[in-house]
This record gives sequence, C-alpha cells and structure tokens, in this order.
Amino acid sequence: MKIKSISYLLFLFPLILLGKVNEPSEPRIPKVAEISGQVNRFNEKTGFFQPVERGARMSSPTLIVTGEGSELYLSFPGRIAARVGESSRVVVGPAVDGLYIVDLRLGTVTARLDPERDQGKEPGFAIRTKDGVTRATGTYFAVTEYNGQSYAAVKKGEVKKKTSPPDQPDFSAYLKKKPKEDLGKSSKTNP
Repeated sequence: MKIKSISYLLFLFPLILLGKVNEPSEPRIPKVAEISGQVNRFNEKTGFFQPVERGARMSSPTLIVTGEGSELYLSFPGRIAARVGESSRVVVGPAVDGLYIVDLRLGTVTARLDPERDQGKEPGFAIRTKDGVTRATGTYFAVTEYNGQSYAAVKKGEVKKKTSPPDQPDFSAYLKKKPKEDLGKSSKTNP
C-alpha cells in the first residue's frame, strides 16, 4: 500500500507541474486531483458530510475525512502536491498570507514540493498539528498525527519544525483548581 501511494504521488506530480500555473491575479485554491475509496468533506451549510468529487476546489477551510483504505491527492497552485492517507482528518483551504497550511488532526499527510519552484513568488506549504507547525522547502516529506503525538519524516530536502510551547509555564496550571472553603470563619460582621 505504501509503495502504491508513493508511486501515485510521484506519477501525479509531473502531471500537476505540466498544468497551467496560476497567475497571481487568480485565487490560490487547492484542487482535488485524485480520490481512492471513501473520502468526505463537511458541508457547513447542510451540517452533513458529503462525498468529495474529483476536481473539487477548497475555496474556504474545509474539513476532509478519509476512510479506511482510502486516500486523497490534492494539487496546490505553486507546484505542490499532497497525499492525505487513510483514516485521516485534515482541514484544507486557500493560501493565507502566502502560505498553505494543512491542519492535520489525525492521520498522515505526505507532500512533494518542486525544488526548482520560485520560493519568493510561490506560496509556501506547512502542516499544522497539535504539537506545532512543520514547514518544508523544496522537499518530499510526511507528517503523521497519532494518539496525540506528531511525527515528521523527510525523504529529500529540509523541513523546519516549530513546536508550540504550552500556554502555561507549569503542568500543574492545567489542573482544575478546587475552590477553598473556609469553614471556621464567617463572612458576616456583627455591629
């Protein structure tokens, strides 16, 4: 299954590169390139999940869920291709401030960025997990979120991982504090 997935990504990547490169005036919206198995997206208007169709565009942040044995291939303007693996939950949307961010909640996302793309003009690509943000420059890499842990692997090139520090300086700050009861004193004063 792993070899099949990698071969699909390597096969689709040159085809995606041959496609029209969007001019800056066009919106930078990712598009579904290929689907295998059961892949659904959440429709905010209806409140239900609907099957994803080939060629669908993610013009706003969209929750996508892949089933067991399913996978989804996305094409991002700027010569970037990504694979969402089986049993994954991701949020995909258009580029914001020159950066595509895929919010990985569960599962695996594999990405391939053309190393010869103009990084000054083309948007960047990053994957956000609970642990932080992993950003790549001209590489082939994967990020997995499993049981609350994030794992990143680089096949080619370099990635930069920025971990998110805790909001509180000490773990005990996250524990719920019980209100202290003062049984010996009365809050009323006698005149």
